[in-house]
Amino acid sequence: MKLQTPVEIKPLEKRFTYHDSMLLVGSCFAQEIGRRLEDRYFDVHVNPFGVLFNPCSIADCLGLLEGYGINSYGCSFIPEDVIETSGGFCSFHHHGSFARPTPQQFLDEANEKLAFSSDFFYRKGWVAVTLGTAYVYKDKETGQVVSNCHKLPQDRFEREMLNVDQVYEMLNQYIPADPERQWIFTVSPVRHLADGLHENQLSKSTLLLGVQKLVQRYPNAHYFPAYEIMMDELRDYRFYADDMMHPSRQAADYVFERFMDWILADEERADLKEAERIHGMMEHRPLNPETQAAKDFEVKRKEALDNFIARVRL
Repeated sequence: MKLQTPVEIKPLEKRFTYHDSMLLVGSCFAQEIGRRLEDRYFDVHVNPFGVLFNPCSIADCLGLLEGYGINSYGCSFIPEDVIETSGGFCSFHHHGSFARPTPQQFLDEANEKLAFSSDFFYRKGWVAVTLGTAYVYKDKETGQVVSNCHKLPQDRFEREMLNVDQVYEMLNQYIPADPERQWIFTVSPVRHLADGLHENQLSKSTLLLGVQKLVQRYPNAHYFPAYEIMMDELRDYRFYADDMMHPSRQAADYVFERFMDWILADEERADLKEAERIHGMMEHRPLNPETQAAKDFEVKRKEALDNFIARVRL
């Protein structure tokens, strides 16, 4: 008996290895995948401006990372970018987690993160983009599409939905620059119920069609069907968190497993298992950390991690 409708995924010709780097940008689903890659000691960097949901803000993020590498003076964040929110000082480019008590503290930390992230982007590794919604919010005063409204008054913004061509054009500008860089696109399975169920489907469909145009045009652009896996293979509410919008931890683990089966080179499987073993050691908390046995274990697991990273990233 077949009790599922498995999602078939076209195999990749080029596969990801421990020698590669990967920048992940986009929705909170990018955070989920990125965290699991970090736990397995891959060279990854996740959401340099925080969680981003719409293609326009993601394209803005990529443009800032690319532009900073070309001209760091012209693309740093400046005082005019700073806004005051209920959580402190931030910008419309950033998630609220970047808010700081003073404008200068925000600028210092945001520019430090921008410099690091731009350097990471210029390693010419992999980029994974997770799109969450085709709806955008524009600041009426400037016309700027904001990454986050930061709980400012709703009448300051106007909401609209991008069309398929806009989704395509916003992301299309970055892919052909380097044919060797591999791009992974996925649509977040997180449901945006505040938009309404029908509107959520229209939004996801717009993203899927925009990404399809990219994948059809560029051989270094690939689509991973996280949305379809959630909708078809895991089509049961037991695979959702209590909010009925986000995948449960079990569901996220399953999608990540499918992702690794698809993207990881076969010769890396043994190292992946070793990384998971070491991560288990690192997560272990001794009952009596002051004992000599616990101290010896601490030395042993640190050596195991250091040796592993030095070996796989040669």
